[in-house]
Amino acid sequence: MNKVGIITYHSAYNYGSVLQAYATQVAVKKLGFDAEIINYRMREQKKIYALYRNGFGLKILLKDLMQIPIQGKRIQRIKKFESFINKKLFITKECSTPKEVQTIWEKYSIIISGSDQIWNKHSLELEHIDWNFMDPYLLKGYHGKKISYASSIANMNDWEIKRILPEINDFALLSMREETSAKKVSNYLKRNVISVLDPTFLLTKEEWIQTLHLNRDNKKFILFYSLHGITKFNKIKNTLIELSKARNCKILTITPFCYIKKSKYFEPHPEFGPHEFIESVYNSNTVITDSFHGTILSINFGKDVYSLCDKNGSEFRKIDVLKQLGMNERIIFNASNLIRKNFQELDYKKIYSVLEDMRNKSILYLKKALED
Repeated sequence: MNKVGIITYHSAYNYGSVLQAYATQVAVKKLGFDAEIINYRMREQKKIYALYRNGFGLKILLKDLMQIPIQGKRIQRIKKFESFINKKLFITKECSTPKEVQTIWEKYSIIISGSDQIWNKHSLELEHIDWNFMDPYLLKGYHGKKISYASSIANMNDWEIKRILPEINDFALLSMREETSAKKVSNYLKRNVISVLDPTFLLTKEEWIQTLHLNRDNKKFILFYSLHGITKFNKIKNTLIELSKARNCKILTITPFCYIKKSKYFEPHPEFGPHEFIESVYNSNTVITDSFHGTILSINFGKDVYSLCDKNGSEFRKIDVLKQLGMNERIIFNASNLIRKNFQELDYKKIYSVLEDMRNKSILYLKKALED
């Protein structure tokens, strides 16, 4: 079996990052290749996801200090992430610098770079450090076959994109997660760059259930998953309470950056790791989320999902996918519409038909890239 290296954001304490890395690994193994994730864990990434983030300004530190009442549960969450990373992912020895990565990657004849925002200088991991820490994700200096799978430049400006174009152009095959990004890079390089699905879509609902042994729970609840802080939560709080009353069920909340007290309406779970998170998506009746991966995992599991979006350009990651699947109505710019508006039931037969076609094309790209 040929060994393929994968480099991505696999060790952030972020549900989407860890689960997309897991899905990439499983997808590559399904194609008959021995997949191993290059365990690149920058010190900056560890600082960003520390219990108390020091060095990023007083405002960030104060947000973390507000979560002191649930410190024990947050520590549980970190332990669960580490357990998932070490037990579910096949990883190399840990590397914290570009030079350390270069000492181990030549053993692979092929390396896949992606998915996630690994080519985005404004991602949490890369925002505050030197550009050279992006080099391993760009496979700079690697001499084997370079493949990108669903890599994302996200919201970088033209100058920033042009800075990394020579490295991107060195890839044998290029694919990006967002259609807008694929078109932009394709125009710059005058070569074919296709858009493919996020790796979490490469596994079907049934494959997620089977590979992670997800348990079925018949308890009725609405899942609220948010990556925003307390200010934005307070703006939507009353709407969520109205929904809870109308549907006669609790709101199970997963909010890593926001301390929510347990109450008649809210059941917070700051201790959840990746397994509990995806099991909550699987068991929920409805999902309300402002997260990209929260949105697409909910779609994959056939949920009654509502994607909260701000009216700015940074939301194109979610909006692109929802529009491609004909789910425009579930792009929610005004949270109060969750109560005011009568939404049509989602036609998942139609959605899955489109999704299956997109999945097949994405898998075919990955298959050809690895086999050629």
